[in-house]
Amino acid sequence: EIYTTRDRHYRKLIKDFHAVKDADYELPEELTHVMRGYQSYGYKWLRTLAGCGFGGILADEMGLGKTLQIISVLLAEKLEGSIGTSLIICPASLVYNWIEEFRRFAPELTACPVEGGQNERRDIIAHCGKWDVLITSYDHLKRDITAYEDKLFLYEVLDEAQFIKNQSTASARSVKVIRASTCGSFNLLSLND
Repeated sequence: EIYTTRDRHYRKLIKDFHAVKDADYELPEELTHVMRGYQSYGYKWLRTLAGCGFGGILADEMGLGKTLQIISVLLAEKLEGSIGTSLIICPASLVYNWIEEFRRFAPELTACPVEGGQNERRDIIAHCGKWDVLITSYDHLKRDITAYEDKLFLYEVLDEAQFIKNQSTASARSVKVIRASTCGSFNLLSLND
């Protein structure tokens, strides 16, 4: 009986991955005319991974819309009734780029940069449920990691994930402390990194 159950789940998992382009995950209506075909496919790929309980990697050339694909996933989750805050970790130079992209493509999502002095950042983290998305830098994450230890996020997104390629660094250890319920992590990489 155990063997049969495993086979059925395994076959369903393989079928889901084989038919990503035909997946029933609909783009948020606000973004249907914005996203290109390959971005829609990336959206369905991420939703399929999350639906199976996996994290994943979006690896593409710079400027091809990995940020928009992540935003579309987070927007769809909210529109479908998912409750929780997601955490985006990126280089400090990109924190406000993410904020602007949320304002541009998904103003329905409340995004908050985890910036300011240590007390200000810890206050934002302590009250993270007020926002749909927190955006922090790798440097701030490792400084504030104790404030994150008791938090459960909907998604954890690592932008420019090459920042954690050396597993012994404080940044790499810090992102592994973060707990996310929907999936592991989505790593955004540019192929020229």
